[in-house]
Amino acid sequence: MKHFAIAFALMASTANAWEITGFEHPESIVADAANEQLYVSNIVGHPAEADGVGYISLVSFDGKVIEQKWSTGMDAPKGMALFGDSLLVSDLTKFHVIDRASGEITQTVSPEGAAFLNDITASGDRAFISDMFTGVIYSFDGSEVSPFYSAPGLPHPNGLWTDGVTLVIGHWGPGMQQDFSTEKPGDLIAVNIATKEATTIVAELGNLDGVAKTAEGFIVNDWINGKIFSVVDGQATEVLQMPQSTADITVLGNTIYMPHMFENRISTATLETVSN
Repeated sequence: MKHFAIAFALMASTANAWEITGFEHPESIVADAANEQLYVSNIVGHPAEADGVGYISLVSFDGKVIEQKWSTGMDAPKGMALFGDSLLVSDLTKFHVIDRASGEITQTVSPEGAAFLNDITASGDRAFISDMFTGVIYSFDGSEVSPFYSAPGLPHPNGLWTDGVTLVIGHWGPGMQQDFSTEKPGDLIAVNIATKEATTIVAELGNLDGVAKTAEGFIVNDWINGKIFSVVDGQATEVLQMPQSTADITVLGNTIYMPHMFENRISTATLETVSN
């Protein structure tokens, strides 16, 4: 009897997708499965300007705006993460702790030396926040914040994901210019949280923004060229081409949720497993 090995790969389809317009420079989406809703951060203007007009929107899973300005009074909100009953939101040199029941900001934390906080990820009672300008990744336990990780080869960390054991980092790339272009693409890196030992998952993959977990591996995206990749067993496969400025994506089940900053819209795509 002959035995055949069947390889499976992830692809993405927009056949049954939805999109919503009317946002203001949406940068990040986080899915709240328990409440069946999405949080969308709106920068509203320049991503480095402290102007107090940024906000978070609430959107249903089926693509309807629940509340456009659910939580307000931020400068340029970007990455977010669920943290117990709260939502953590990065905001330039600080991050906010928001009550998910009310949308009220209950705490604002300003890490020492922070310049451009970008993404946040959390698992259990620990969160990590990346500073894209200084290269520092901070750790937050709900009360105290402190520098956790930095490395000479990681000057511009952006997207983050953690399960509490490993911290996966999407690097924007070295030599970042004023227009956010880089000398070469960034790596996808895994850091052991206990030992801080770093391993490269995929080298020079792109100007990486969102890092999202799937059953098979990860979905990551390149902000500059709009490419979205599936990463499985250290191999990256392009699964979708989106416009430039597709930012901090998230995945829940087989759906990718994507914010398109320059186009002021968010959209979805469906992940499909295919044999090859």
